[in-house]
Amino acid sequence: MAMFDVSSEDKVSILVVDDLASQHVALRTVLEGPDQEVITVSSGREALKAVLQQDFAVILLDVNMPDMDGFETASMLRSYRRTASTPIIFVTAYVDDVEMTRGYSLGAVDYISSPVVPEILSAKVRVFVQMYRMNRELRARAAQREELARAEALRASADQARQRADFLAQASHLLTRSLDVETTISRILDTSVPALADVACVYLELDGELRPRTSISCGPAVHAQVDSQRGQTLETIAPLEQFFQLAKQTLVASENLASRDAALFGWPSGAGAIDLKEIRFYPLLNGEERKAVIAFGVIHCDERHQAKPVVTEFVSRASIALENAFLYTALRDEDRRKNEFLAMLAHELRNPLAPISNAVSVMKGMEPRDAKVVTWATEIISNQLEHMVRIVDDLLDVSRIARGTVALQRVPLALKVVIDRAIETSRPHFAARSQAFTHEASRNDLIIEGDVVRLTQVVANLLNNASKFTQPGGQINLSTTFKNGVAVVTVTDNGEGIEPKLLPRVFDLFAQGNSALDRAQGGLGIGLTLARHLAELHGGSIRCWSGGRGKGAKFTVELPASVSQEKPPSIADVLPLCPKRGVRVLVVDDSIASTESLKIFLEMHGHEVRCAHDGLAALSVARAFAPRVAILDIGLPGMNGYEVAKAIRADDVLKDCLLIALSGYGQDEDRQKSNSAGIDHHLIKPANLRSLVELISTHRVASSGDREDEGRPA
Repeated sequence: MAMFDVSSEDKVSILVVDDLASQHVALRTVLEGPDQEVITVSSGREALKAVLQQDFAVILLDVNMPDMDGFETASMLRSYRRTASTPIIFVTAYVDDVEMTRGYSLGAVDYISSPVVPEILSAKVRVFVQMYRMNRELRARAAQREELARAEALRASADQARQRADFLAQASHLLTRSLDVETTISRILDTSVPALADVACVYLELDGELRPRTSISCGPAVHAQVDSQRGQTLETIAPLEQFFQLAKQTLVASENLASRDAALFGWPSGAGAIDLKEIRFYPLLNGEERKAVIAFGVIHCDERHQAKPVVTEFVSRASIALENAFLYTALRDEDRRKNEFLAMLAHELRNPLAPISNAVSVMKGMEPRDAKVVTWATEIISNQLEHMVRIVDDLLDVSRIARGTVALQRVPLALKVVIDRAIETSRPHFAARSQAFTHEASRNDLIIEGDVVRLTQVVANLLNNASKFTQPGGQINLSTTFKNGVAVVTVTDNGEGIEPKLLPRVFDLFAQGNSALDRAQGGLGIGLTLARHLAELHGGSIRCWSGGRGKGAKFTVELPASVSQEKPPSIADVLPLCPKRGVRVLVVDDSIASTESLKIFLEMHGHEVRCAHDGLAALSVARAFAPRVAILDIGLPGMNGYEVAKAIRADDVLKDCLLIALSGYGQDEDRQKSNSAGIDHHLIKPANLRSLVELISTHRVASSGDREDEGRPA
């Protein structure tokens, strides 16, 4: 048997329990040594207290003690977990078979007669001391081995954690190097196989696409299952029907899904399936426009693949990378459409400028008083100017909608009024392209609450769009129906139709299907955007259907409505008739061309006009001229138009003057500033001069009884 060295400080304790002090001295003399110490107590109770404080290699226990004898003490010692296996040697002067049997039943290992023989006692105790030391050494070595194993496990765990962190860091670096969708998907799959699975597949649903996309990557374990003799090739491996069902279930549940022993990948030609032990589905994207799932399949569940927490973290990072790629693609497409829009805007603005420039050149070179040329040039300029005004109005409407500053004048009105106005607006487009237009009106008189101008704009935009993308001689139909408290306005055509990939973006700003250089249809591509936002502002909605290119299109507008019990009052387009009697008008604008041209126009209508080109001059002329009407530009040098208006309102002589702002500033805040400054009307350049004349005439009629004009020209 191998012996173990024990240091001098590593003493072994021996407990002596005896009520005689002389026995303590005798036993201590025999047993004490450099590597052994003897602890003596005089009763069983003291013995029980001592064993709770330290461990003993052997206990020498006197049988005959007062209060608690040796047998009772031994029984109590055996009930303690700490001394349950500690060797007990009974020391007694008299031993019979009954006591010996009882002692052994209580766990005694030996009996020694008293008085003791030192050599016998020392030999017997030495055996138990050596056993105790060997046992203690074995426990120490076991503890060392356990500590080493624990340290090794921690080291292995740290290595695995470092490997997982390195894998995830490398994956993140790889996935963020590109913002292209296809490249990102390819890198997700390349990183997954074989680190995470033997086969990986990305399932992708995009709004507007009828069929989902799938991309797959296979590892060496899958290569081993390919049997070329059965017509199996690695390039033709594809998801099978059950795969699509499980992918859709994952999207619906928005949580991970596992499938075992299922044939999910194989050869659609019937050449067999890949034998997979397990496949797990993880949702990547689950938005309205795009949905994606990644699936990991393993042939053998072993330690070759990363742990599930790493898979979960990788899926999270892959989801972020794929979403970023889609966002970048959307921003890039939006920027491209914006640039195309700006190019179209420049084209659309140059188109009317060209004939205007030509007309001006003709007028410069014409013979004096050539009425025919003047009439021709005037018509050209007027028509092209109206076209430019429509373009600018559309742009302003888009800006207001984007900022949420569109103000609606909502009143109960008949849907028929909106439809009739829209048809009247769009009828020239149908006539110019020789298109057949039909109208199917609802049997009910429908009442809607809304802004008649804006709702007319919605329907007219749909009709104009149908005309624009329908070939000459084509057919356009407008119908109105009523169901469950909703008025449905439907515009259909048999024109060019809309490609499926463009359908989800047909109402987006700057989105157009045809951007050919000839720009045969014209327009900026914002009419449908305006129509959608205006319909939504009225609590309604607008939708689009098309069978594809060359199959026409159908647009449907739904608005809350009710059936009228009485015939609704119509909204007349007739302006009030006013007598053409001239009044004194002050025109203030820093643009000499604007003031002079407006002066000539107003004088043609019998008004007396004075002009000023800055704020201070305007006040000086106003005090001398005493105008009945002042037309003010806002952006004036020195004093702006608001300040001039306030000064006029503060003058007792001029306080009843009609103030009309004529400016390029037309936002809601500009109108509010005009109202605060005391301005009566705020018109946007270029204004409808007929409306301007009617405003002046209406004011002239309203104040015809004033005595201010008595004795001086009107």
